[in-house]
Amino acid sequence: MYRQTRHSLKQVTDRLGLLAVNAMARTQPGQLQTRSYGSHARQQLDWYRLPDGGNGITVLFFYGGSWRSGRRRDYRFVADTLLSLGCQVVLPDYRLYPEVRFSEILVDVARSADETIRLLGQDQRLVVMGHSAGAQLAALLTLNPDLSAVSERAAAMIGLAGPYDFYPFTDEDHWTLFGPEERYPQSQPVNFVSAAAPSLYLLHGADDRRVRPAHSRSLAERQQAAGGSAEYRVYPGLGHVDILLEMIRPRRGGSPVVAELARLIRQIEAAPAGAGQESQSTG
Repeated sequence: MYRQTRHSLKQVTDRLGLLAVNAMARTQPGQLQTRSYGSHARQQLDWYRLPDGGNGITVLFFYGGSWRSGRRRDYRFVADTLLSLGCQVVLPDYRLYPEVRFSEILVDVARSADETIRLLGQDQRLVVMGHSAGAQLAALLTLNPDLSAVSERAAAMIGLAGPYDFYPFTDEDHWTLFGPEERYPQSQPVNFVSAAAPSLYLLHGADDRRVRPAHSRSLAERQQAAGGSAEYRVYPGLGHVDILLEMIRPRRGGSPVVAELARLIRQIEAAPAGAGQESQSTG
């Protein structure tokens, strides 16, 4: 009972914090459109548009929450920062565990990605991005061509604090979430590295105790060994959630994470269409 109450209190405080963070985010009238990509209430996405199309880059962002929680509207502050960098933004919801297992979560994110591609003009480049569990989903979409058209259309993938190499599982419910057993390998982005995949940019907080920075290093090194393009960077003093909160208005101006995102966006914008990026590993 105590654990239940403590968890409920944490949900309340987290919700209040998100309300405060998102109250600072700014969007213009008519900037937000909501689209459905399926019949379930959670199969919807928010599309944040810029009047002039921005810099020609659309970021498809997947939030985390251990595959069991999250709402797209709670991440309006992420859209706010990416809009300030000149990008249009798509934020999808997806079904969650325990209502569904991971294979069905993957179906949802793949459908939301394909719907995003349908929304884009031919002159828009796609960047797939995510935090925590959302970074794992973004990596799988980018690396596994059997899931969606993302691996062919995306210019790059950006992961924040993602779990990419976590088998055998250490959380007890993961054995069920990612089951049945024959599906376990499909949850690990490191199993899908490929020279043909878009560039990976993997950012991690050095003080992350939930998902260790070794995950980003492992995926980057495996991708490079496969002949693909990957960078990883580690930021001192940042924990698992801190790296995402670098995007709130009071912090983003002096944030090295947001500065790196801005650099990557400029790099992608300047690159010829279809051009790969040089591989680089930074510890």
